[in-house]
Amino acid sequence: MTTFRRNALYAALLLSGCVLAIPGFAQDAGAGTTASDNEQAAATDDKKTIDLQGMVVTGNIQYRSHIDIPAPVLVYDQQFFAKFEPVSVGDQLRRVPGVAFVGDVGESVAPEMRGLGNGYTQILINGRSVPGIGNDRSVAVDRIPAEIIDRIEIVRSPSADFDSQGVGGTINIILKDGATLPPGVIARVGETWDKKSGTFRPNASISWSGGNDAKNLFYSVTVDAQKRFNEKHAVQEVVDADTVGFADVVAAHGNGHTLQSWDNRSKSRATSREEQGDVRESRDLSFNGDLTWLISDASSLRFDGFAMQTRRHERENTFIYEGDGTVGGLDLDNPERKFESTPIDEDSYGLSAVFDTAINDQTDFEAYLGRNATKGSTTKHYFKDTPDTKDKIKGTVADDKNWAADVKLTRRMPDFAKSLGIYGATLKVGVQLKNKDRLYTDAQISGLSKAKQKGTTGQFQYTENRFDTFAMVDWELSRNVTLTTGVRGEKTRTAQDYVSTETVNGAQVGQTTGGADSREFMLNPSAHLQWKLSDADQLRFSVARTVRRPSVDQLVPSVSLESPGDYDVTIGNPNLKMEHSLGFDLGFEHNIGKSGIVGVNLFQRNISDLIGMVRTTRPVTDAGQDPADFPGGLYSFENIGTARVRGAEFDLSMPLTVLGMDNTGIFGNYTRLFSKRLNPITGRDTTIDDQPSYVYNVGITQEIPAWKASFGASYQKQGAAYQHNSPGETQSTMYGGNLELFLEKRIGKAYVVRLTGNNLLDSCSQQLEQDFAGDDASEMMANNKAYNVDFMELERECSSPRWSLTFRAVF
Repeated sequence: MTTFRRNALYAALLLSGCVLAIPGFAQDAGAGTTASDNEQAAATDDKKTIDLQGMVVTGNIQYRSHIDIPAPVLVYDQQFFAKFEPVSVGDQLRRVPGVAFVGDVGESVAPEMRGLGNGYTQILINGRSVPGIGNDRSVAVDRIPAEIIDRIEIVRSPSADFDSQGVGGTINIILKDGATLPPGVIARVGETWDKKSGTFRPNASISWSGGNDAKNLFYSVTVDAQKRFNEKHAVQEVVDADTVGFADVVAAHGNGHTLQSWDNRSKSRATSREEQGDVRESRDLSFNGDLTWLISDASSLRFDGFAMQTRRHERENTFIYEGDGTVGGLDLDNPERKFESTPIDEDSYGLSAVFDTAINDQTDFEAYLGRNATKGSTTKHYFKDTPDTKDKIKGTVADDKNWAADVKLTRRMPDFAKSLGIYGATLKVGVQLKNKDRLYTDAQISGLSKAKQKGTTGQFQYTENRFDTFAMVDWELSRNVTLTTGVRGEKTRTAQDYVSTETVNGAQVGQTTGGADSREFMLNPSAHLQWKLSDADQLRFSVARTVRRPSVDQLVPSVSLESPGDYDVTIGNPNLKMEHSLGFDLGFEHNIGKSGIVGVNLFQRNISDLIGMVRTTRPVTDAGQDPADFPGGLYSFENIGTARVRGAEFDLSMPLTVLGMDNTGIFGNYTRLFSKRLNPITGRDTTIDDQPSYVYNVGITQEIPAWKASFGASYQKQGAAYQHNSPGETQSTMYGGNLELFLEKRIGKAYVVRLTGNNLLDSCSQQLEQDFAGDDASEMMANNKAYNVDFMELERECSSPRWSLTFRAVF
């Protein structure tokens, strides 16, 4: 085997797929690479020549990686994030371009690329999809420890060898592997202090990598244990027609925030006020290991495995004060109390094997087999008046198992390229089989403090079988121009079975069963062009068709009562089609010296077959319900309308060498986001739900070589997000900025101590919900369209600043 091919093989072992790279182009989804053969081989050789001390205990400032491929992909190594000591992948993703988070303050759960979540953003681990406990196909990245990560790849537009799901983009999380890590041990211990509660939470990890003397066997093992703690305080006020000034705000289409009095309850004009303490405590245990065997110069076999366990407990303590709408009109002497206790368990694992071989000098073959699964349960206990008076229990259980197998063939075609008068051509074809088997249960029991207890249980079994094929060609048109063209076919077959049960005092009083199946085929082409204008400048243009698969609960034809209104019924639609998007990206990138880089990217996504809830013309008897009990109507999900998403992304990562400040580094990114879709409820144009108008973060890092120390800061902020999909309400949320600091002291060549601070501005989120009254959804929609606001809910939620002290050692 030639030196080049051996280096390429070692480079490919960096990836879960272990396939040899197409010259100048990204690897397949299984491999997850984003750099060319030569670059990856050089990077691998560099890592083999240094030890772990040079990677962990270093005074070098890290920047975004330089990528020489046609597809628009950004890569951030572990070292880019390390100085701020992120706890999870969620913490890491707050520093990369265009990623927003919505939801509870202090949490980084479901990332949204380009502000698009709920299935629009695809999460991969080592290039393969992973299940979550949610029906919307989202993955909770806050429970993936940062310590097991090698790098994060932001795929703005996919090539044909990636799964087409990812309208907003794809986040590919690459785990550590022994084939590219220098031998040795990294140990970490730390403690996190929550300022408001005064609590301490420990964390620790150990990572061991190495190989045999013959250098044909490599391995790595990482074990991580951490505790996360988030204490929040929320104030919610309800204002309505009895509130002084409410009518004026509604007449002016105001947002209602002028009516709040969060910090002084004695001056509140709310008709109802809730003050809530919310404590969320999590324990995460994780394992990641791999073994790579170089069978010969031409073949390798790799085994990977990871496991994650999360045990989380959420406790809420709420005081409710009633008022008459006048200033100071709250009854502060007789509050109502509510308590909630919610244990959440989630376990995930993944196993895979990859065989890679070179059939000859021009042909490579790869075979992959993998399984991953997630099982989780959430049980919410509701109490009234005292923590011992249980009133209701609601719980969900999700068990999601996935199998995947694929084979890929890569063929370099120099003679064919020569006949066309170009520099090179490489063909890559593949077949992928995927199976998802999901069992989901949703149950509740109410009236536990009363003589009559009512219970409902719904359970569905969802099976998804996929047969995907792809073909792509990498055309090296000249020394400076590379074009990649490809097409991906995805054939999907689903089957759903469900059963719904009603009980009174534990005895079954009714049961409904049903099922359905569906088939769909999508053909998704893509093309990526890279033009190297000079040694420092390159231009990229991409076009790709991507899809968004429906949420599982939208497909299963089970029945939800009193939804969306009290007198309505909702049923799933197994014939829902995928949303599909035609996307365009145009980017320019300039290298600054050896390590700096600045990039600008313009993008647009034209989305068709949007999924929305509609009122059907069918009677509620089709859902097995009595029209006398549910006169509102039968609702379901349909493909309706289109949307357009566009924006501009800017990112910068560079040392200030031009100013004579070699030891100072800066990084920053800003993404401006726009979207438009027709809201079927109001008939007016609005934005995609939860998409902020902008996302940005900036940071600076300063090294002090004489002291063997460094310090730095990072600030993240995103714009307001809106929701307009519910017939009975609209919602907007504004988020405060997050300031982080770090101080680092290196001790000798093997030790480093870091002090990091998070949420140092004690920022809060502010949420406004405007509610429209109605007995059923049609009345709500009519009032929504006419802006007849019944009441508004104003909420402010704040978390706590946190400080962490971390000690790392390398052996």
